[in-house]
This record gives sequence, structure tokens and C-alpha cells, in this order.
Amino acid sequence: MTTPNREKLYTQSKGYGFSPALERTRKPFQVRNVLTLVGLLTFTGSVYAYSMMAVKQDDFSDVPLPSTLPGVKDVTNEHKNTEK
Repeated sequence: MTTPNREKLYTQSKGYGFSPALERTRKPFQVRNVLTLVGLLTFTGSVYAYSMMAVKQDDFSDVPLPSTLPGVKDVTNEHKNTEK
């Protein structure tokens, strides 16, 4: 009598889907996995929201934008000269 290998215990004969043994094996971890997912999504969303709020309140008017296109007038130098 031969015993089936581990892979055969947890897969269907067609190669897709979960066997009842695999479903029973995964059952204790479902709640923990969902809580981990919620925690990671909350952390990621809060970092994204904080970053957007931090950038939104910043004023980039003090950063000069150099012109790299030929024929474009550089207004940053003119603005600096008028302030002096």
C-alpha cells in the first residue's frame, strides 16, 4: 500500500482549487491573515495620507526652476534681480 505524497493531500485532481484537507489546514490562520491585511492597509494608507498632507501645505515658491529649453526666457534670474 502506497501513501500519497504531501502534494496530493492538499490539491485537487485537476490541479486547481483547494481540497478539504487544505481548507481545514488554512482555517486557523484566516482571522490572523485578515487582521494582518487590515493592519498593513491601514499603515500604508496613513503613510500615504500623511505624505500628501505634508506636501500639500509646503510652498515651493523658493525653489528656482531653471529653463532647459532653448529660447525660453529665464524668469527666475529676473525675479531675483528685482528683489534686490
